[in-house]
Amino acid sequence: MKSDDPRDKLRAALNHDHPDADQDLGAEYLAACREWYDAMALSDKAMADAARDAFDKGDEKSAELIAVVLPAAPRFPLS
Repeated sequence: MKSDDPRDKLRAALNHDHPDADQDLGAEYLAACREWYDAMALSDKAMADAARDAFDKGDEKSAELIAVVLPAAPRFPLS
C-alpha cells in the first residue's frame, strides 16, 4: 500500500538501498522501497537523497519537509 505521509516517504528514502533484509522491516517492504526509488525521475531521486542527507545530519524536520514533494511511497510497516 502506498502512502502520501511524508514520514513514510522519508522512511522509504532511508531504506531504499538497505543491503540486507532486516528482520523487523521485512524483505517485502525493503524491496518495495527499492522499486519506489528506482522508478522515480532523477529530480525526485535527488530530493530523496537530500531528505536522507538532512536526516543523517540530525535534521529530521527538514528531512520530512523535503520528503513532502516525493511520490507516494510504501507504507512503513512498523507504524
